[in-house]
Amino acid sequence: MWITVTIALLISVAALAYVIWPFITNKVPPYHVENDELIELITRKDGLMAAIKDLEFDFQVGKISEEDYQRFDARLRRQAIAYMQQIEKISPEVAGMDASIEAEINRYRRTVNGHSKPTQATPTAPKAAVVSAPDTAGSPGEKARYCTTCGEVLSPNHKFCANCGESVTPVAVSQN
Repeated sequence: MWITVTIALLISVAALAYVIWPFITNKVPPYHVENDELIELITRKDGLMAAIKDLEFDFQVGKISEEDYQRFDARLRRQAIAYMQQIEKISPEVAGMDASIEAEINRYRRTVNGHSKPTQATPTAPKAAVVSAPDTAGSPGEKARYCTTCGEVLSPNHKFCANCGESVTPVAVSQN
């Protein structure tokens, strides 16, 4: 019985020391100070981006008319752009990082698998286009195809990108 009481007493003293120790020491624990205004702007921008995606989906399934879609889409995009501009004003160092990130992505797309890949998608295509480039990786005379959304190499019979899932449609690209 004394052993049980002794063990209980030791556990109690250890728990009490653990709780009281921060009050005894003068060391202030480190904490991360975040910019609440920046977080609020990013949260609102993310909400608007989700609303734009929902609006596009609703239009594609026929829930809203094209007139309503155009009106709501323009308003949501203006609001999202305004939030993005406010975010860039608050944290200009983030805006400068965009160029370096884009350059790194383009460099990665050009060097993945040792192939030269396109760095920019066709702006008018609603779905991911397929870009053909001269490459004799397959049979002679066959051109390699790449998804313009993620840069993944596509087989000739693929209708969807295996990496990102985007629907691909062949687009003739002139090689000058």
